[in-house]
Amino acid sequence: MTERENFFLVYNHQKPAWMPNFYDAYAPMGASVLNNQGDYMRGGKDMFGAKWICTEDTGWQAIPDPYYHVLEDITEWKKYIEFPDLDAMDWEGAAQRDLARIDRNEKVVACFGMEGNFNRLQSLMGTCEALIAMLEEPEAVYEFFEAHTKFKMKTIEKIAYYYKPDIYVNGDDVCSGDGLFFSKAMYDDLIKPFEMMLGKTAVNCGLILEHHVCGKAEAIIPDIVETGATIWQTGQIMNDLNGIEARYGDRLLIHGGWDSTGPHNFEGASEEMVRAATRKVVDDYGKNGHFALFPIVMGDPANPEIARRRSWVCDECRKYSEALYR
Repeated sequence: MTERENFFLVYNHQKPAWMPNFYDAYAPMGASVLNNQGDYMRGGKDMFGAKWICTEDTGWQAIPDPYYHVLEDITEWKKYIEFPDLDAMDWEGAAQRDLARIDRNEKVVACFGMEGNFNRLQSLMGTCEALIAMLEEPEAVYEFFEAHTKFKMKTIEKIAYYYKPDIYVNGDDVCSGDGLFFSKAMYDDLIKPFEMMLGKTAVNCGLILEHHVCGKAEAIIPDIVETGATIWQTGQIMNDLNGIEARYGDRLLIHGGWDSTGPHNFEGASEEMVRAATRKVVDDYGKNGHFALFPIVMGDPANPEIARRRSWVCDECRKYSEALYR
């Protein structure tokens, strides 16, 4: 059985041979024609002029440069924000390059979308300034989010046509470890309407919709389901994952379960620590066979320790869950 076949058993509520995990089951990618976060693993300016940092200090994750703002006043966004011409881009050539080493028979092809509306506003203004804009100038924020959403909808259509992925990952990290960065009412007014539009576009294009949001997202799980998403990534453990699975498991596959703050994540973690953390995910969330592991093993990809840690996670997840499901 291939990783792809096993994943779709879980997705379709059938008994899997093992718990799928992101590193083994997915062939993840972004459309390289879209400069969304500067150069991969290097940062720099993106297609909107926002500046990104990707260093050891950021955990080798791209984050917006907090000291570099493209936009100071949201009411003037039309003066400073120009949406690139998607039709002028070489989508066919990009898809050929990006898909060249992908085996669709073995892996689930998942294409990650661009920044969500809130995260894009953060990248342009800074986090505090974006939150203030949402509070003080909601009409202007709504107008920008609407324009950005229509731009993203067209990227989804291009991705569906040229890449033909199984999954489109629609993400916007609107939560911290404690909950939403803003009120639920603000989410309902400024975020959800556009998530609905994006979700409908992906589903109408024949794509499985996977929603990415880190942090404590329990308050918006019903909204995520309403967008048409049938997978939730990254399903972190500050949420009541078993409770969410019990309530929404017939409609939503949780792709997560990893303790991203425990000692097994850090330099010097032993093999047994990493394997024990992996077994804990299976024990805590995988007993009914309707769960996928999203392990968050971050670090410099040039560091062989990171590859070793990931290999321990993959090996233990496969062996331990396979024995459980036998």
